[in-house]
Amino acid sequence: MNDVDFYLYDLKTKFNKINPKEYYLSYSGGKDSHLLYWFIKEYLKDTDIKIIGINTYMEHSDIIKRIYKYSDKVLLPKMKPFEIKEKYGIPCFSKEQDFYIYYYQNAIQKGKQPAKTILQKINRTYNKGFSGISKKAQNYVLSGQAHKITHLCCHYLKKEPARSFEKDTGLKCILGVRGFESNLRKKQYQSCFTKDKKFTPIWDLTDNLLDRIYKQYNIEIPKVYNYTKRTGCMGCPYGSYKHDTEKELDLISKSQRDFVCKYFKESYEILGVDYGRR
Repeated sequence: MNDVDFYLYDLKTKFNKINPKEYYLSYSGGKDSHLLYWFIKEYLKDTDIKIIGINTYMEHSDIIKRIYKYSDKVLLPKMKPFEIKEKYGIPCFSKEQDFYIYYYQNAIQKGKQPAKTILQKINRTYNKGFSGISKKAQNYVLSGQAHKITHLCCHYLKKEPARSFEKDTGLKCILGVRGFESNLRKKQYQSCFTKDKKFTPIWDLTDNLLDRIYKQYNIEIPKVYNYTKRTGCMGCPYGSYKHDTEKELDLISKSQRDFVCKYFKESYEILGVDYGRR
């Protein structure tokens, strides 16, 4: 038994810990969630676990086609992207930094004093090991000229539709998230179950082993992965530091590009993202 088959065998033992009739797979169409789709349908031959997708209006063409092809049901968010932008703002620096910026801006707008911990993050007056926002983000926010920034985009486009579905059905979620994807996720996902009983069975799966599973079992990979390692909302600024945002913009149609660039325009400009077609 090689490493791939051993991991899949171990993954099967993890699934033995849940009642399939009580869970659904949150299917995004990306490599991680599609691995779980394949594992559930092809490896386990399970027919009880429902596959639920979400059309966020911000998906790559290849990805949205997969969502509708493989999902038993596709959810729609109650708020569309530009409604979120108008009410809350848009992503910019990183999800963690935007969290602090959002609550700082929100307090200032209401004429209130921001919480002490938020001020420490914004003003970078924190103790060693207590992370804050970047110097660039600090200067921009404290200038008083910053556009509305928020971490809530994903919340309203993805998390809220899933939460409503869970409330209506009583089902719990299987998430294809991995701790190796970011430092934030390393902190969030350290076992198969979250505090609210979400099932995260591939939290310990590495990039190398993921690729080997796909290769050994000839699992379908969308063409978009020939150009980028990760997919999410088209053109999300959170990929700008690796220039992934520019790469994504070159992969989408003109109409999609126009939509995305209008939506993220202010963040692109402060981050120096080249959003003119090259």
